[in-house]
Amino acid sequence: MSDPAIARKIADFVSEGERTFSSIVEIGPGRGILSEWLSLKTDELLLIEKDSRLISGLRQKFGDNRNIRIVEEDALVYPFESVSAPYAVVSNLPYNISVPLFLRLLGARKPPSFMVLMFQKEVARRLVAKSGTPDYGHLSVVSTFLATITKRMDLLPGAFFPRPKVQSSVVTVRPRTDEPDPDTWVAIALSRQLFLYRRKILSRAFRTAFPDLPPALSSCFSETDQDFMKTRVDDLAPRDFLDIAQKVRLHAPLFFDRMFRMGKEQVTP
Repeated sequence: MSDPAIARKIADFVSEGERTFSSIVEIGPGRGILSEWLSLKTDELLLIEKDSRLISGLRQKFGDNRNIRIVEEDALVYPFESVSAPYAVVSNLPYNISVPLFLRLLGARKPPSFMVLMFQKEVARRLVAKSGTPDYGHLSVVSTFLATITKRMDLLPGAFFPRPKVQSSVVTVRPRTDEPDPDTWVAIALSRQLFLYRRKILSRAFRTAFPDLPPALSSCFSETDQDFMKTRVDDLAPRDFLDIAQKVRLHAPLFFDRMFRMGKEQVTP
């Protein structure tokens, strides 16, 4: 982040959280342009930076700030449960780890209450896409089940240094505060497997994704509304995956348990 005006606007999004945050965590602060504004909004600002080349500059810039703590660490392994709650996360997510890190934050034992995140523009579109649209997919389903996400603005490459080759978008994220029920985790797992065959109709996608489908479940699906089974996977809404998960729970409990574990593993650190 190199544009102070945009940095201030992004920092102001944090104030839209519903509560006062005990801590704000900035992942990948770089040269600390955004950090300056964030430090005005909390009594504890935690800067997590993996690049050792940037750490010395951050310590020189913020060494006298008692409310700023600088940690040289990989955010993919940082123990976020150690952060004082409630906390917010702000980050220009590194493009190569943006989705795994986003899912890790959602699945943390003590997730943030609010996030302001910058993604590659194409990824941000996938986060908020609706069924039947080109950007809709598994990530859209996961985001719907685990958070409320709002796209706030697009950023041109000139807002950053070094200048990236792609555009970015800023989104605000409110993770759900309750633990998802088992049906939701199974719906997430089913979505991941079925979207590998997104152009197929549901009946064929199921047979391809799960060739060892339990007979009782196969029978159940054969008796289900045939129009629904002819729906293409990329036209299924998140609610449809949840309905399928409920049928799985009733007719194939062992398969349900397997899908439950798979769904949890996708986002649990």
